[in-house]
Amino acid sequence: MKSNGHTALLRPALGSQSHDTRARMIEAAIEVFGSVGYHGATTRQLAERAKVNQAAIPYHFGGKRELYLAAAQAIADYMRSRIEPLIDQLRTASADPARHIDAVVMRFFQFIAGDEEPEAWTVFFVRCERDADDAFRIIYYQSVARFQAALIAEVAAATGRSPDDEDLKVRVAIVLGAISNFRTMRNVMLSSLGWDTFDAERKRTVETAVRRLALAELLGIGAGAPSDVHPPLGSAFGAQPSPTA
Repeated sequence: MKSNGHTALLRPALGSQSHDTRARMIEAAIEVFGSVGYHGATTRQLAERAKVNQAAIPYHFGGKRELYLAAAQAIADYMRSRIEPLIDQLRTASADPARHIDAVVMRFFQFIAGDEEPEAWTVFFVRCERDADDAFRIIYYQSVARFQAALIAEVAAATGRSPDDEDLKVRVAIVLGAISNFRTMRNVMLSSLGWDTFDAERKRTVETAVRRLALAELLGIGAGAPSDVHPPLGSAFGAQPSPTA
């Protein structure tokens, strides 16, 4: 993933006031907070990284905590802008629910496993996720949780199960968790596979595996099926979609 120079990605989420300065400060905050954590970061470090004086923090944001949450909000706004079209696609009626859900889940995987966003954003999210703090809640509930809820609803409708079915929710969480690991635990994935990077061929291999997992966990059971039984892939809807579909 790319590491810096992504101020332009933040500008659409920041409003009209002092675009460049605020965006630069938020980009610096994401890097500093991600690197040393909220409690480890000082206003001096934040100001120096953004190349502003320390007075700019209270002037633009009110204080260190407000800057921290603004950094989380900027990431959440960006992620929501990428995820909302997937939610809209999920909710579009389809004559073939299995292929429809499969296509959207794979688009989600391609977004999460891509490299358009800075590595610092991932580090920031992993740290605040570990702390389970307000920054994590902003990012999670405003972006990923919305996609998760929409996916649960569509899989429930496609399989005849209730959207409140705990087993279904667990399966969706497993699939989305596995996909998220390609962003948050990329080096673990590479090392476990003996790879040094994800080239095009390896990405296709991973996509095929993710597709199989999603089909088995999300679409492999129907209403009334025991939660501990996994029928063959595609059994609920006929033939399994081609990995290249």
